[in-house]
Amino acid sequence: MSGIEDPRPLLRRGTDGMSALVERVTPELLEAPTPCTEFDVRALLEHVLTMTLSYVHLGEGATDSDNAEPGPVRVDDRQWPTAYREAAERLDKAWADSATLDRSMSMPWGAVDGRGALLGCLLDTVTHSWDLARALDTTAGPDEELAATTLEVARRIMPAERRGGATPFAPVRPVAEDAPASTRLAAWLGRDPEWTPDRTG
Repeated sequence: MSGIEDPRPLLRRGTDGMSALVERVTPELLEAPTPCTEFDVRALLEHVLTMTLSYVHLGEGATDSDNAEPGPVRVDDRQWPTAYREAAERLDKAWADSATLDRSMSMPWGAVDGRGALLGCLLDTVTHSWDLARALDTTAGPDEELAATTLEVARRIMPAERRGGATPFAPVRPVAEDAPASTRLAAWLGRDPEWTPDRTG
């Protein structure tokens, strides 16, 4: 599907970047808004952690993403960095055996092998890294080289016409061709590329 024989090193770069951002989250920022209008920072972290644990379960043997989701996650306000770091470590271990890359899995975008499934995890991780960086109002956003690769993946997994209905992405937003790759990725997935946190309150 992608020509990427082994997405695991790319995903590790993505989870490392996300982990560095989560380290910046303090309890008073958990209710701050994010570019995902339905999520504040806490809800975004809950979503990212749940998503990561779902891919842990796929690596450990689940074959259908619908059956891989964990129960509701509950994390103490000061423990998000630890919770995400531990989940990322579990993700590495769950996919350590290269045979997982060849297993068939059912994902929301179709039947894929493990490589295709991990590209979905990469897409979510890098995109939500942009969301979190914007919410935290920091320039320490996603790895731009990685974001450029992820944008190529996004264009295949989530083409512009596949929006609305059960697809949880808004239409592609216009963005400058010379914008950072992470911003172009966010716009491709329906985010407002000009979004900034409202600090007036």
